[in-house]
Amino acid sequence: MKNWIKTTAAAAAACFLFAACSSGGEDITVDVGALAEALNTGITYQDPLEKLDDGMVGMLYDVDGLVTESVVYMGSGATAEEIAVFACNDADTAKNEVKPIVEEHVDAQIESFRDYVPGEVTKLEQAVIRQTGSYVVLSVSNDPDGANKILDEYLK
Repeated sequence: MKNWIKTTAAAAAACFLFAACSSGGEDITVDVGALAEALNTGITYQDPLEKLDDGMVGMLYDVDGLVTESVVYMGSGATAEEIAVFACNDADTAKNEVKPIVEEHVDAQIESFRDYVPGEVTKLEQAVIRQTGSYVVLSVSNDPDGANKILDEYLK
């Protein structure tokens, strides 16, 4: 009986450790504003980016009710450069609802810039879109490697 209890306890502990190690960032907490600001100041942009108010964010991204916080920076429109950071209600919402919305936004921007400023399409095609836990981040710049380094720091 003692061996059965020890074996069961060891198996339960192993399951707990495996679940904790495989969370995939689900339990992280990110300062959305700080991450957006780090992307804004840590990468060189052609166009100065300005933080959008919540009303403008709502016009660009249909995430009402899906996110608890969002910060979006955009340029003048002469470039496709953009930063968007979303804290979603939960990881499933981030993965299955908000990330696809961000991907659709980038696709729409590609179509828009293709005829307007074709040189910006490359930036959009190399856009960094990352979902970790309940967070979704978009970075459109000439420096996707720099964006990924910043995201690696914040989305551990």
